[in-house]
Amino acid sequence: MTRRLAVAAMALCLPLAAKAPKAAMPVITDERVDFAPGGAIEVTGSVGELNIEAWDGPDVQITVTRSTYRTDTPRERDLAQRQLSAVKVTAERKSPAEISIHTSIPPRGFWAKVARRGRNYRLDYRIRVPRDTTLVLRHGSGNVFVHDVAGDIDASVRTGDIVLQLPAAGSYSFDAQCGFGGVYSDFAGNYRTGHLVSERFAQSGTSPAKQVHLRVGIGGITIQKAALAATM
Repeated sequence: MTRRLAVAAMALCLPLAAKAPKAAMPVITDERVDFAPGGAIEVTGSVGELNIEAWDGPDVQITVTRSTYRTDTPRERDLAQRQLSAVKVTAERKSPAEISIHTSIPPRGFWAKVARRGRNYRLDYRIRVPRDTTLVLRHGSGNVFVHDVAGDIDASVRTGDIVLQLPAAGSYSFDAQCGFGGVYSDFAGNYRTGHLVSERFAQSGTSPAKQVHLRVGIGGITIQKAALAATM
């Protein structure tokens, strides 16, 4: 009896084992765009992990990794490649000091034709910008990390976290609020809690202060001093 139960259990597990996901199939694109000092970059339509960091280069480097998990069959690999190739990230240079980076994702009906599993993919962005760049970020679901950027920052996330690591010596005016979640800041400021689940942090810096405006629907906001963050 015990042997028959063991055989039956193995038979039930075999279909699951056959469909076990394999390693991610990454598609990586890398682009560099000329950019004037002190310009503005707008990022819209992004999902997944958005990392923006300051560097000493005169231009903007945009690296996007698209990945998905599929069972290891030719058909599944083909579906994965078609799925990843359908997600477009384009950089438009509107002027010497203005770049728009937009992610275009096909509608739900497209995914039903490509694969019954739907939107089974992951996006990771790494964007390097000059230190004095102004950022406008409109992110969907996922996390946003900004490191050592000293320009104005206007960022919103529907679901996920925002983590800023700002130059410690800078002067900032903060307006950060979570609809459902909390705010933490290494910088001094005033906290206010509303309806038990939301929190707001604000502080007016001395002129000429950099403007930092942050909004999260569900998730948290962390504002760190870059010098402190490096030692954590």
